[in-house]
Amino acid sequence: MTFVSDQLLHLDAQIDRLALDRLPLTFDSHPATPHSLPSQPLHLPPPTPRAIKLQNIIKSLSTTASRTLLSPKRLVSLLKDATIPIHTYGSYETELYETELEWLLLSKATIQTYGIVLNSLLEQTLPLSQDLFYWDEVAGSYSYTALYSLQTAPERMWAFGREVDDNQSEREDARGKETLSATARRFYALVRNSLRDRSLVEFQRVGALSPFSLARHEIRMKQAGIKKLREMQASALGVLIGEGLSFGFEEEEHEEEWKIIVERAVLLMEKVVRNVSSVENTLDEFEETVFSLDGLGGKTDDDEDDERGSRLSSRHYTGGPGGRVATFALEKQLQEILLKHLPAQSIASRALISTHGRPSAITRYWLPVTALLFSSSTILRILVNRQAELTQWLRELGATTVDFWTNWVVEPVRKIIGTIRHGEDSEVALMSRSSLKADMESLERMVVDFAVDNPATSLPQGSLPSPLTDAQIRAVRQAVHEGDLTPVLKSYEQELRAPFRGAIKGELLRTLLIQIQKTKVDVEVAISGIDHLLKSQELVFGMVGLTPSALVCVGIFQWARHSMGKGRGRRSGQRSGEMVRTLRNIDRILTGSAAYRTGERDDDRGGVLTYKEHGLLLCEIHVLREFAKRALPAGVRAEFAEDVEELVDVRRGVKSQFRVLERIRWVYAKWIR
Repeated sequence: MTFVSDQLLHLDAQIDRLALDRLPLTFDSHPATPHSLPSQPLHLPPPTPRAIKLQNIIKSLSTTASRTLLSPKRLVSLLKDATIPIHTYGSYETELYETELEWLLLSKATIQTYGIVLNSLLEQTLPLSQDLFYWDEVAGSYSYTALYSLQTAPERMWAFGREVDDNQSEREDARGKETLSATARRFYALVRNSLRDRSLVEFQRVGALSPFSLARHEIRMKQAGIKKLREMQASALGVLIGEGLSFGFEEEEHEEEWKIIVERAVLLMEKVVRNVSSVENTLDEFEETVFSLDGLGGKTDDDEDDERGSRLSSRHYTGGPGGRVATFALEKQLQEILLKHLPAQSIASRALISTHGRPSAITRYWLPVTALLFSSSTILRILVNRQAELTQWLRELGATTVDFWTNWVVEPVRKIIGTIRHGEDSEVALMSRSSLKADMESLERMVVDFAVDNPATSLPQGSLPSPLTDAQIRAVRQAVHEGDLTPVLKSYEQELRAPFRGAIKGELLRTLLIQIQKTKVDVEVAISGIDHLLKSQELVFGMVGLTPSALVCVGIFQWARHSMGKGRGRRSGQRSGEMVRTLRNIDRILTGSAAYRTGERDDDRGGVLTYKEHGLLLCEIHVLREFAKRALPAGVRAEFAEDVEELVDVRRGVKSQFRVLERIRWVYAKWIR
């Protein structure tokens, strides 16, 4: 995690600064005292191969921004490569220089071990929080509780059967061998005797409570176990952060204390790792045990640990061979933490999580799997009997899908593209282009011929009948083109005075037919106007034609996306809800702390959190950051990380932390509501 990486980088920078001030490059000719380095320079002999090897290992142990934490396997390998001896084999100056290098190497190895332990405890926090969320959800719903009771019914039946079998074995061992018939006669009495052998309190509890109540009681017990383990790990984190490594010395006379800090940190890590999974102890007992075993004094339960603590306390500034004894023992202790205690703690933690955590996948899903297995034969029989029908359905479904896509998606899109390109084939039209022109020319010819045959209708009133001139014929043609049929209408009016005679001998039928042609032309002119209107809105009609198929495609796509991403959306909503609950837990930690209550009467800064409260805060922030990785957009994660770093800094005071929490709530309310 980020704050672990920052912690390691800070510690490594401190130890590098101390090494520059402390590591000797020259010595006096006279022996050095255990508490100080000589001040009169004397050049050392050329560096030995072992000193060069130690320097290379120190470089490998150094923390960088790109590589902050080594793996336990790699760290143990580097410690073994150091091969710190327990005896002295060289000159005094060489041995003293190599001892200083060994202390620097062990300090950097301690920093790496410190980061590994912190990271291990933090990595165990997220499953605990998820299990707490799971049990809270199950306990808060009657249907989920009933489902849990049904899911765990086989386990309870198996446990009861094992108990009956154990009772039977005990009775057979007490009575000796007996016949099979005698065993059969006592079969049904065995269950009654097993129940009768229970304690009265247990029997009353089983008889008085329903299976539903027993399931809720079991859920509460598991919740309590997970919370206890989580509080123990939180207290361990608080102890390691508060009492772990810190090399921030300003006074020169305290330069030698960094070795004490390294030794005490190694002891502290060992005792924390060995006792953090002991959930049978209280938090006060855990802290008392840790601090009594790390060399601070106090009575211990393990003589070997007591002797080790006193031995480490007495070897800090031992010169000569004693320094080699200290570095040798410290190296073995670090290897023991990495190879023995930390794996044992992880195994114990996983065992506790397996006992008190949420049920396994087999327990949670055996009901649907069993139902599927029992109905598999029926499903298979239906598939076999209706194989032809199912095949036909699939074929028709595929053909319908292809036809829909081709006729209602591809073709409309192709027409729209043609409209945009002004393609002739894609134009919308109600009539052909030459139809109106041909009918208009035909009407002109009809009227001109009628006017030529009946010149009196085309001449002004009172004029003498005479053949029409070319100018008069052009005027008639122009009038017809503009819709004026005056010659035809005049003749039509005259013929209507005697319609029967005009129909037989006159021009009545001819004028009627010309007017029918005129009506046809007028209709075509109206249709031509509508045609021009449609052509001007051709792209709009193309889009309207594509809209139904587009809506169908979008609906199908949204349904498929919702179906495929339903679990992801539900998980995202759950993460947002869990982030809200985590913020609530952080608020409770801050407002419920003694430092906040005393700070109300003291000043605006407030006090500092205790080990347990600090550890709980680290756990909650660790959980919050894990959820934020998948709930927050990538653009705001950096800002969120900055706010979280301010929130985890206990040196700011509990009230300042509370104000940072309020800022996180309103800034990121969009994603965590």
